[in-house]
Amino acid sequence: MELIEALRTRRTVRAYQEQPVPDSMVEYLLHEATRAPSACNIRGWRFIVIRRKEQLRWLYENGSASFIPEAPQAVLVCYDNRTENSAWNDFEQSAAAAITCFQLLAHEQGIGSCWICHLPPRDEVRRHFGIATDYTPTALVTFGYYRTGQVTSPRDLSGEVRRVAYEQWDFEPEMRDTASGLAFLARKTARFLYYLMPKRAWLRRYALKYEKKF
Repeated sequence: MELIEALRTRRTVRAYQEQPVPDSMVEYLLHEATRAPSACNIRGWRFIVIRRKEQLRWLYENGSASFIPEAPQAVLVCYDNRTENSAWNDFEQSAAAAITCFQLLAHEQGIGSCWICHLPPRDEVRRHFGIATDYTPTALVTFGYYRTGQVTSPRDLSGEVRRVAYEQWDFEPEMRDTASGLAFLARKTARFLYYLMPKRAWLRRYALKYEKKF
């Protein structure tokens, strides 16, 4: 698969074959993904491959996306947070670079994936998985073989807004009505309060309707 084809046809998927991706392939994909750029060439990636259903279930029960327990496996991406440039969070940018490479490489091998930041609070994730304090859990990526007949198609970019400027910001102001602004604030507040609750597993059935299902 040519790079441009991979870029155009890779799409997020949340349903996979039950057959897990072999460890040898997972390690190959993660190894190659670390060819991504990293701030100051620190290469501070650490990956926790999650295969046990009870681990995936823990993520779900403590506030992650509802489809996670059905995924055959996932990888928790962590990165060395010892940086002199905390103002720009360069460690998170470095972690993200490898995730992008991983998803493209996986797609080339017939493996779909979903980049997830809808996760329990970082401190809880750190404690549960025993992550060293010098490393920050950045995102979770579920992955698995595409289902039979599952087709990914190029994203339709027709009608897209202008996204490129030269030398300085010269984009048209975005008009946002008061109602949508208030709705956004309400969702943000509800999310904050939800993750303060110690027994949020009890609220999963109410939270489900607000999650993406495709």
